[in-house]
Amino acid sequence: MPALATSPAATHDERQRLSFQRDPAAGYEPSLLREPQTRAWAGFRIGIFEAQTTELRGQVGEHAALGMILRGRTRARILSRGQDCDFSPGRDSVGVFAPKFEVDWTRWDCEAGAQRMMVELDLADLARAGDLDAMLPSRRVLRQDLTLSDRNLATLMRLMADEVRAGSPHGALYATSLSLALASYVFAHHAEGAAPSPRERGGLSDAQKTRVLALIHERLADPLGLDELATAAGVSRFHFLRLFKNSFGVTPHRFVMDQRIAAARHLLDETALPLAQIAATTGFSSQSHLCTAMRRQLGSTPGQWRRRSGG
Repeated sequence: MPALATSPAATHDERQRLSFQRDPAAGYEPSLLREPQTRAWAGFRIGIFEAQTTELRGQVGEHAALGMILRGRTRARILSRGQDCDFSPGRDSVGVFAPKFEVDWTRWDCEAGAQRMMVELDLADLARAGDLDAMLPSRRVLRQDLTLSDRNLATLMRLMADEVRAGSPHGALYATSLSLALASYVFAHHAEGAAPSPRERGGLSDAQKTRVLALIHERLADPLGLDELATAAGVSRFHFLRLFKNSFGVTPHRFVMDQRIAAARHLLDETALPLAQIAATTGFSSQSHLCTAMRRQLGSTPGQWRRRSGG
């Protein structure tokens, strides 16, 4: 994702902070994410907080935002843009805040241990990357709905929460792809006059495939971002995700992961390299990440695979 425009002297924590948090006088809840977790995350700005019983006035957010309760029971009353919402969020409840949102007054009653998640959608960043026009071809406006119930949207947000909490072991390609999937879904289903975007019918050309596959194999051991792959294909990130899946039947992240597992299997079969070195050589964030990926795809850990193959 393009970086948040800040002063060069801004710390990483300041760059990752949600826009409505920048005024300390407004008050906000204790963060449950640590700096290494936010540093590793390469998607939209995310906050996970200890949800507290509180009353606030005059919160202002620069960007569109999504909010949900990840854990625990809460009840809220929110006054914003003429809406007076009094509700208890359920498991699939997501609040959609329009860009430049203002919350005149809010009161939250939260049980101990409750957790809140916020995700910020910076439309200017999406526009600079060439994604916004593809997602919102008619320049529809995101509508505010603070009491929405949407299982698909809630699931995407939980996937983001799980990844950032784990330190983003799947890397920038997964984080950026997941964030774009979230934005695409929100714009398709929760913008004024929204209708699902037409499915991208074509695929990558032979020349595009050649460039993209060459980059993947060249950079298999290194972190690889969606921006680089889309640039190699000469299209926006949003279009690249769809064209790639049409061409290969899987997402770019899944394809790269399959290539890395295949490379790891070869090294397990043909060498006596330590597992940690194999993980590093094939682009996994850690030995644990390699073990998890192989167990999920093959039903076997690297050690079990090596023993079975006699390596």
